[in-house]
Amino acid sequence: MITTTTGERRWWLAGLGAQDGRPLFAPLALPAAFPPKCFLNGPDRVLCIASGEPDAAWVVDAKTGSVLYQGPTDLSLNPGHLGVEQVGDYAVAGKMDEGIYGIGDTANTTWFVPGDGRVGNGIGWTNVAPQVLATQVTGGRGSDRMVVFSLHDGKVLDYGLSDDLMPMSAVVYPGGFAVEVAPKSPAPTPSALWFFDTSGKRLGQSVASGSLDTLTRDLPITYSARRATVYSNEGYPLARITGFDPGWGVLLLGTRLFVNQSKSQSGDQWQEYDLDTGEKGQICETNLSGLVGSDGRTAVFDSGTPAIGRKTRGVDIATCTERWSHTSAVGSFRDVWRAGTTLVQLSDDGTELTSLVAP
Repeated sequence: MITTTTGERRWWLAGLGAQDGRPLFAPLALPAAFPPKCFLNGPDRVLCIASGEPDAAWVVDAKTGSVLYQGPTDLSLNPGHLGVEQVGDYAVAGKMDEGIYGIGDTANTTWFVPGDGRVGNGIGWTNVAPQVLATQVTGGRGSDRMVVFSLHDGKVLDYGLSDDLMPMSAVVYPGGFAVEVAPKSPAPTPSALWFFDTSGKRLGQSVASGSLDTLTRDLPITYSARRATVYSNEGYPLARITGFDPGWGVLLLGTRLFVNQSKSQSGDQWQEYDLDTGEKGQICETNLSGLVGSDGRTAVFDSGTPAIGRKTRGVDIATCTERWSHTSAVGSFRDVWRAGTTLVQLSDDGTELTSLVAP
């Protein structure tokens, strides 16, 4: 940020190639009283929003740095009021009890999917590529019905249900999505779980063995009375889990699934399951929250804030032992995140970005 002689604040947008660190374009000035928040919007667009009277927006070509639009916008940073959020590699805007909108090259709304205006993002951490689909509750307040739609163009996928069936909860994951199916009635109860690929082609189905976990983003899971079943994309059972609590955390690393049984999202009791065999493995006695990324052998976790200090750890996935750690002092700007398959670190003084490799 710099301040001009007139007191106008300017913020700067820089673009770097995640694999080699080369600049994509010269830094762009974003004059605004408050710091803009920027979002990816597809493979070659960046959208930045700054709060103000009115709110301001910039749409930038991510490959060339060309400013395609700069000016006022109806979009905002306020959830439920055309508030913009990042979902996968796309920016969408939600309006409470109305629906989800796509965003165009003039910071305008484009496609529209009616619903409650909230995208079902799930919670926790994931090591998989960003989703191309999303879910939204539809059917009014108190409804359990969900639609699945494309983040690219808003296309709602057709489940192909007969007239005597209705969809209930749904969840998306790498390679597809799953939907609870119930006979039509005033108080429907799911009787089956249908599995689809990302195009909407049905791959398989299973008898409903509990409620669909809509908080896990890596693979389909149903649960009932703290027991859960993990499925493949085609609907084949992979593992039976005991001591499952939705929302506490499930972490997929390769073919190993770790289930948090600590009663705390930052706990240190994670039960391992081998999804190749379905067998229960070791208890991983280390904190597996805050995943940044993994290469299949080592998983990198990050915790803390500048106010209390930040700690980054590398954990051996096979043994659950800590291979290395790095702690930042209170007040440090250091941060670590994943960009594609690259781990990126911001320096302690906030002036340099570096890519990280295995020590």
